[in-house]
Amino acid sequence: MAARLAVAVDDLELVGPTVVLRRPARADAEALWEAIVESTAEVGRWMEWCRPDYTRAEAQAWVAGARSAWARGEAFDFVVVDRQEGAVLGGCGVNQVDALNRRANLGYWVRTSATGRGVATEAAALAAHLGLRELGLGRLEIVVATPNLASQRVAAKLGAVREGVMRNRFWLQGDAVDAVLYSLVPSDLETDAARSGRRGPGRRGSPRPRRG
Repeated sequence: MAARLAVAVDDLELVGPTVVLRRPARADAEALWEAIVESTAEVGRWMEWCRPDYTRAEAQAWVAGARSAWARGEAFDFVVVDRQEGAVLGGCGVNQVDALNRRANLGYWVRTSATGRGVATEAAALAAHLGLRELGLGRLEIVVATPNLASQRVAAKLGAVREGVMRNRFWLQGDAVDAVLYSLVPSDLETDAARSGRRGPGRRGSPRPRRG
């Protein structure tokens, strides 16, 4: 049987000072669609799924796929919402899981109207704790197009280690684009916590990691 990871709780929420990460629900599709179409000029530069013609049906399909991938232990993608108002601010997740080697990708995006507030850094830190603590992963990778300086700043604020540049890693807007590879391992969380005094995320729901 192939190795897999899972969190045995459907209503898990990761709670930070200003944002909450929660498993996507069917009711989120409309708000996600609005966030995506608002952000095509900025997010779409780096993530080609974020297009002006992105449809509500695609948002619904993404929610369904995310929930299914969560159940299979292949990805743990979250909707990022404002802790006070509940508005959808973007997405963040631990995905492309390689359970055999305890490795995964850490990804994040923030809608245009919510940028400049530290949302991506806070959300990514919550997801990193889930991956490296609750899921028992040994490595998270953040892969960022070299011109995407804002996303690189987020990785640096997380305490991720810049390992190098991967040539022609992405194909964006019809061109090959190099990418910077960052990594986080469990000891990085300890170092960051000691440096900043930052504690781990609060939780709603009781995550019970399991492997099978």
